[in-house]
Amino acid sequence: MKIIKALQTDARKPIVRLAREVGANEATVRRRIDKLSKEGIIERFTVVLDYHKLGRVIKAFIGLRVQPAKLREIVDHLSKHPDIQVLYRTSGDTDIFAEVIFEKMEDLNEFLEEELRLEGILGTIVTIVIGPYKRCPWTGL
Repeated sequence: MKIIKALQTDARKPIVRLAREVGANEATVRRRIDKLSKEGIIERFTVVLDYHKLGRVIKAFIGLRVQPAKLREIVDHLSKHPDIQVLYRTSGDTDIFAEVIFEKMEDLNEFLEEELRLEGILGTIVTIVIGPYKRCPWTGL
């Protein structure tokens, strides 16, 4: 787990530095990373964006109640939208949970009024993020 935590902080770290941080030799660290990748535990190395610096400062979570017969159609449609960062199938009060990021509040409002007019959406619950206490280590969101 030490290697994984170190990579989550900075996946571009040289193996030499990683080895020093985790207290192992370079060859061991390289083998472990290769094994984690081969086994699919590490799926990919990616970039974490600072959305605020990109001017995308409105983040919201949107819960959707949908007709079961329309679920797949709605998911297929929403999956293509570039402002939806994550889309989950959920249980409880909502059936689908979306994480969205927009530049302006007007963009969020337009999304709610236009994109969510799909047949089969029975209701929405929108929660706007005021600020993070802890960010996702993988996405930075």
